[in-house]
Amino acid sequence: MKVGEGSVVVLAATAGERSAIAAAMAGAVTEQVAGRTWTRGGVGAHPVVLVTGGLGAVNTAQALTCALQGVRPAWVLQIGVGGAFPAADLAVGDLAVADTEYYGDVGVRTAAGWQPAEALGIPLVECDGVALYNRFEADASWVAWAVSRLHSRAAPGGARMAVGPFLTVQECTGTAVLAAERYARWQPICENMEGAAAAHICRLYGVPLVEIRGISNVVEDRRRESWDLPGAADRAQRAALALLRRSDPNHAERPWNL
Repeated sequence: MKVGEGSVVVLAATAGERSAIAAAMAGAVTEQVAGRTWTRGGVGAHPVVLVTGGLGAVNTAQALTCALQGVRPAWVLQIGVGGAFPAADLAVGDLAVADTEYYGDVGVRTAAGWQPAEALGIPLVECDGVALYNRFEADASWVAWAVSRLHSRAAPGGARMAVGPFLTVQECTGTAVLAAERYARWQPICENMEGAAAAHICRLYGVPLVEIRGISNVVEDRRRESWDLPGAADRAQRAALALLRRSDPNHAERPWNL
């Protein structure tokens, strides 16, 4: 199942977050692998394996682990939708790129309030002698590379773009009070349900992750009528295609960060 060096695993949670990528792939072949839909083909100069991971951290971890066991990619590109925190000054339809991912609800609730995973005294993972709890940093050079490529296209569709921390939760923020609490703790620009799990797995396998999300809503008192999930998914996929079609093969084929 090896695709070869220079390939890219593109990870999306749902069918709506992957459809435009699949349609753009040359020689696309779709199969079911471990309960997930994989589409193999090419975009630009890259062999691409497009994996539909499913909603949430557990589905994402299972799908990406399976993919990385079968494919040795140069990098992983995660795309999808997300909610923007008000302080990020992002609007529906804009783009966000992660420089850090936080598990936002892994920890302990005490009489003194919520505390992160350090309070449990057991790291989620240890890599190269470093104990990692809630925070997983992206490779800064890959983030800079992706942002520079997207800026060269003026952010596809004319969208604004921001770079910053993302917050991954399994209980989506549905009130302005909880949004303020989570923002005070982590200062994220974007909330999602999968990114920290992908960052966690990529760190274990030593493969760079680039995560791009289209903004579907603002994190506030929940108002579904103000959301644009299809538009946000389309925006993220257009950005992904811009990266895949214009990416630097020499950069994409550099060794893993083992």
